[in-house]
Amino acid sequence: MILLYSLLGLLMGGLVNGLADTLPRERRPARPQCPYCGVPRPPADWLAVVSYLLGRGRCPACTAPIPLRSVVVELSLALGFAYLYGLYGPTLHLLLVSLYGIILALITVIDLEHRLILNVVILPAILLALVTAPLLPAMTWKRVLVGGLVGFLFFYLAALAYPGGMGAGDVKLAAFIGLISGFPGVVVALLVTLFAGGFVSLLLLLTRLRSLKDPIPYGPFLVVGGLTALLYGQQIVAWYLARAGV
Repeated sequence: MILLYSLLGLLMGGLVNGLADTLPRERRPARPQCPYCGVPRPPADWLAVVSYLLGRGRCPACTAPIPLRSVVVELSLALGFAYLYGLYGPTLHLLLVSLYGIILALITVIDLEHRLILNVVILPAILLALVTAPLLPAMTWKRVLVGGLVGFLFFYLAALAYPGGMGAGDVKLAAFIGLISGFPGVVVALLVTLFAGGFVSLLLLLTRLRSLKDPIPYGPFLVVGGLTALLYGQQIVAWYLARAGV
C-alpha cells in the first residue's frame, strides 16, 4: 500500500506542477504543456519523472528541457506521501495531512518562482481548513480558530511593522497554517518559521547571494514551520511542557 500511496504522491506532484504553471498566468488548468513554446506534452511525458527516465527530458516541439523543478516536486511529493503513510497508515488523518501538503507544495512553488501567494489558492484553502481541521486528532473548533487567529494577527502586525517585507498573501498563509496546526501548535509553527527565515536570510547575506535590498519570499519559511507543527507540533509542545514541569 505504501508504494501505491507513493505513486499517488507522484501523480499529485504532476498536478502541482501543472497548476503552478497555469495559475500565475491566470490560465485555466489544462493538460501539461511546454512552458517555453506552449505545445501540449504527449501523455507519456505528462509526468516529468517518467519523461526523464525514458530519456525524453525535452519538449518534442522546441527541444527545450523540461524544468528540473517538475522532477523535484514530483519526487518530493512521492517521498512525502510514503513518509506520511508510514506515520499514519490508512486513516482520515493521513488524507487530511496529505491534502494540506499538496496545498503547501503548490504555494511554495508559486511563491518561489513568482513571489505570489494567490487568492485562488489560499482562500479556498482557508475555507477547507475551517471545515476539516477540527477532524484532526486532539483538535477542537476552539484550538483551530485560536490557532488561525494567532497566525493571522502575528503576521498582520509584522506586515504593519515592516511594510514591503511581508505581503497580504503571507498573512493569509499564516492564518491557514494556524488553522491546520491549531493552538498551541501554531506557536511551534511561528517559532520554526522565524528561525528558518532568519537563518536562511543570514546565510544568503553572508554568501552575498542576496543583499539587504533584495526581496526574499517568506512563504516557504511559513510552509516549513507549518509542516513541522502539523506533523510534530503536539510532540514538541508535550516535550516542552514536560521539561518546564508544567
